[in-house]
Amino acid sequence: MSEQNIPLANSGQVSSLILDYVANKETIQPFYQYKNDAEGFKQKIESSHFSKEKRELLFKQLKQQYLTNGIALPKKLDLLLEENTYVVTTGHQLCLFGGPQYFIHKIISTIKLAKQLKELFPSKNFLPLFWLASEDHDFDEINHAHIYHTTLQSETELKGAVGRLPMSIFEDSYLELYKLLGDRAKEIKELFDISFGDKPIAQVTTQWVQKLFKEEDLIILDGDDKELKRSFIPTIKKELLGESSFNNINATSEQLKGLGYKAQVTPREINLFYLKNNLRERIVLQNGTYIILNTDLTFSENEILDELEKHPDRFSPNVVFRPVYQEAVLPNLAYIGGPGELAYWLQLKNNFENLQVPFPVLVLRDLFLPTDEKMRINIKRLNLNIVDFFSHEDDIIKAYLKNNPSTHVDFDSQINQLEMLKDQTLIKVTAVDKSLSDMVEAEYVKMKKRIKRINLKTQRSIKKREEVSINRIKNIKAKVTPNGKLAERKENFIPAYLTHPKNYIQNLIDLSDPFISEIKVFEQ
Repeated sequence: MSEQNIPLANSGQVSSLILDYVANKETIQPFYQYKNDAEGFKQKIESSHFSKEKRELLFKQLKQQYLTNGIALPKKLDLLLEENTYVVTTGHQLCLFGGPQYFIHKIISTIKLAKQLKELFPSKNFLPLFWLASEDHDFDEINHAHIYHTTLQSETELKGAVGRLPMSIFEDSYLELYKLLGDRAKEIKELFDISFGDKPIAQVTTQWVQKLFKEEDLIILDGDDKELKRSFIPTIKKELLGESSFNNINATSEQLKGLGYKAQVTPREINLFYLKNNLRERIVLQNGTYIILNTDLTFSENEILDELEKHPDRFSPNVVFRPVYQEAVLPNLAYIGGPGELAYWLQLKNNFENLQVPFPVLVLRDLFLPTDEKMRINIKRLNLNIVDFFSHEDDIIKAYLKNNPSTHVDFDSQINQLEMLKDQTLIKVTAVDKSLSDMVEAEYVKMKKRIKRINLKTQRSIKKREEVSINRIKNIKAKVTPNGKLAERKENFIPAYLTHPKNYIQNLIDLSDPFISEIKVFEQ
């Protein structure tokens, strides 16, 4: 049940760049192509042309991936072969148990947007697609999850793309989770259904995400695919030979900085990694030689182009080039991302145009804030509103003390009266002897300081008396925005899922609305 939406401008959760983007500010319009509204999608659909050959390749590779993963094909996958079918896409790293809860929320937004587009354009087909960021190599970003005030974490000495790492490195974390959940572990075991060993993390992630969203025709695609990359070879060549991305993105970044915004990412001269099992390192051009950093591997220009033709799967896009790869191989209309993601997508339009790759509609994912009955009762007792808890903790406490008659004690009127009394005293004293005015000022300064000291001690006494209420404020604040960020950016989805396992996904889909960029507060 939805309670209220909190405007992003009142939340402190997004940058000024994203605030201006969702508000369609004129200054931001040069950095994207289509608005996130019905008219914007109409324009995007009309301009979209995805060849039959590309559709057939995508369909073939998806079928192969699902077969390899031992998963039944999505019921509507065949629609990809039809020219009036489009996808809407999100993606994420392969975090342990999904990592923060917004992993789930991104997919929810994508599913809901596909449904909304079908209502707007009934003659077209729209499929939600989740792009596995399986080639990322920063294991420290994906090796942990926060569940029931406990941080579960795994370690490994293995290197390379995380999607290729064996699931066995997470085994201890799964066993620890089952122990943590006790009697509640059964449903989680059924969801993850893990057999540990050499099975790669990308495969296991595909399996449990498909099971969680099995009713929603979600398509899951691993971009670490040799044949999809083969189709992308011409664009990879441009990146290897031209530094075009580096120059184009930097030019856009300077434009954004000139408008007072921050650049989210910094491009490299070559925005590609060299990828093998246990290896994902940057490709750098030095004195005409292509060097794979932190290895002894080097290539001449001819050698690296030959390597690309023979092994396109060994070339992995970085954060600014992956969007180009994604849009080149998908009949995609929109990318759904968080505030940080959209910030770097706004740096990319110029580069997309240069590479002649279609630019998608940029959609801010749903930002969710669940509440419970105890929290709502306590907020009401405190005479506060949920939006107050997006302020600094000290400011919330001040607001609470000020808003309640029993706690609102100040000495402003006494200070004002003292000032009036001082002025009256000065008139009388200086009429007798002007040299006494400094003495009067000094005495009144002392009295003012004493009143302030009384006020300070009084406030301390009030805070001590109101310790229970202040602790409630701190506890609610910690639930709403731990470390200053929405709880969905820290807490894992499992506790919420176990509360309503049968309708957890449907409830979120009902609440979702990617066309409305606000924080959705709801009763859980």
